[in-house]
Amino acid sequence: MARWIYIFLLSVFVGLSACSRKSNDDVREKTTTALTHTSESTETETPSQPFPPPDSPTEKRMREMGLVDITEIDSAIRVHLVYATADNFLGYILYEDIRKAFMLPAVAEKLSDARRRLQAERPELTLLVYDAARPMSVQEQMWKVAVKQDKKDYVANPRNGGGLHNYGAAVDLTLCDAEGNPLPMGSPYDYFGLKANIDRENELLRTGEITQQEFDNRRLLRRVMTGAGFRTITVEWWHFNLISRAQAIATLQKIDFND
Repeated sequence: MARWIYIFLLSVFVGLSACSRKSNDDVREKTTTALTHTSESTETETPSQPFPPPDSPTEKRMREMGLVDITEIDSAIRVHLVYATADNFLGYILYEDIRKAFMLPAVAEKLSDARRRLQAERPELTLLVYDAARPMSVQEQMWKVAVKQDKKDYVANPRNGGGLHNYGAAVDLTLCDAEGNPLPMGSPYDYFGLKANIDRENELLRTGEITQQEFDNRRLLRRVMTGAGFRTITVEWWHFNLISRAQAIATLQKIDFND
């Protein structure tokens, strides 16, 4: 009788041990599966970060000169280089391999300051760059067209050292909304006429040639840019300089890859 009791108890013990091992194995398998699924989910759901396009040959040479890409300094500033399209006063593409807005580091720092000033007043707006550093070869093409069209007052003569764009010391820009849509400014970019002048805005407003909104937008752009340390020019509301032309010619390196 004692022998049968012993056998019965031994069978129960073995059965319980087997159940315990199976339960532990199930737990381990579920834990491993959960961890694997979590790892796979994390890898799948993590968005890939796009790499910026590599510099073109011209962009590389400008970078080697010490110029910087504004979007690397302030990614909140938008860029649409008009001369990289055919939608400009010449009617054809001038920047064949320039897609980034390069400029002197000091210009980039002040431009970022201007963007912060703008968003302190109007958080929904930012800056949209139309042009920045410009090779002298492009300036020469512009000058030839300006001479033919009797618009020499609007384009710097490359034989006299060019303009501030040719040193990375100027920027053309406007205001835009969060989607990148330019705000109305009373005239298009590169408009050759009195409607682009900053010294005639009161008259333009009084005669109805620009609206109150366009007047206010120009003043806002000029306020944040001059507040950041930029200089204006009379004939173009969109153009801002870091220093004078004489200072640039005397102290800065010209962007001339034909030398």
